[in-house]
Amino acid sequence: MSGRDAIVLAGIGETRVGKLPGLSSVELQAEAVIRAVKDAGLALHDVDGLLNLGPYVQPSSMFATTLAEYLGVKPTYCATIDVGGTVTGMTMIQNAIWAIESGQCEVAVCTFGENALTGRAVGVQGLKMDNLLGGEEWEEPFGVQGMVIPYALLAQAWRDEHGTGDADFGAVATVTRAHALLNDNAQMTKTMTQEDYLASRMIATPLRLFDCSLVSDGAGAVVLMRADRARKLGARQVAVRAVAQKTTHNSAAALPDIADLGMAEAGARAFEAAGMGPEDMDMLALHDAFTISVLITLEALGFARPGEAGALARSGDLSLGGRWPLNTHGGLLSQAHIGGMLHIVEAVRQLSGDAGKRQVEGARRALVSGNGGVFSVCGAMILEAA
Repeated sequence: MSGRDAIVLAGIGETRVGKLPGLSSVELQAEAVIRAVKDAGLALHDVDGLLNLGPYVQPSSMFATTLAEYLGVKPTYCATIDVGGTVTGMTMIQNAIWAIESGQCEVAVCTFGENALTGRAVGVQGLKMDNLLGGEEWEEPFGVQGMVIPYALLAQAWRDEHGTGDADFGAVATVTRAHALLNDNAQMTKTMTQEDYLASRMIATPLRLFDCSLVSDGAGAVVLMRADRARKLGARQVAVRAVAQKTTHNSAAALPDIADLGMAEAGARAFEAAGMGPEDMDMLALHDAFTISVLITLEALGFARPGEAGALARSGDLSLGGRWPLNTHGGLLSQAHIGGMLHIVEAVRQLSGDAGKRQVEGARRALVSGNGGVFSVCGAMILEAA
């Protein structure tokens, strides 16, 4: 769609991140929604579409209606969507676009956030998920549980296949940390060198502490509406040029070979739908729950040849001023793990030209990637400044 009928991302909202004691998941999501609606030049009563992902630390049914009631809104379209943390944000956006196109609503807000850090029990480390993924029966008897161990298996397979080492993983960790230092709203505030990376303790071979994303409190939200309304409000205007998704498995026990993961197909379909390619992107907001996620995604989407993603990271091309600045907000590794919502918020902020000291010069197009589970559901979204 184009012109007055185009639907754009017109507002963004982001809470503080890190350790936020006393705030529940619904309070965090509500704050992000209020900020995004204000950013779009609207009031809460203008919202008639609400989509969210419920918290993983305290699973709750009908969480979208819980949030709507808390906000005091009565939307004509309301849904909780979950296809895996970081791919859910773009799936919410796709559903919001369909809802606006079909006349179900006019202003839709998509949000995710939770109190994953302060909501866990005292003494618990890592991310405590109280919901099941469905494959535990086939995995836990063999010691495969949580997210770190399955990703470690994937990381070892990638290293064995390409003969790569710690330097590739460390390059991703240090790039995202450098960008987080330019973000006043980031959990990690200390410089990280390659030596610091190598000195970090092993969590699950070959993944070290700094290969693993953060546990965080916080929330993010985006507002969608038709372009003509956004224009009249003087709001942001970032268009969604393409969204594509591919599901290949659920359980880690059914994990396919790296070359057969769904990210390559999702990326190819997104690029084809947008009439663009990797060379047309100005910045990347890639899933980085673990450093291996970035390396696999860069290769699957065609930014690097197989086995060469680490060299790309070491080259400086993923740093600010490089060819494809990566996760300029710090990502899940160094800003905060708020699903993939803050990847989307950052992409919209960059394409609106107001990212401050971390602004990518001349940024007009961004690629956002996400995957749920262990690359179980892969998604790619291309955004462009309208």
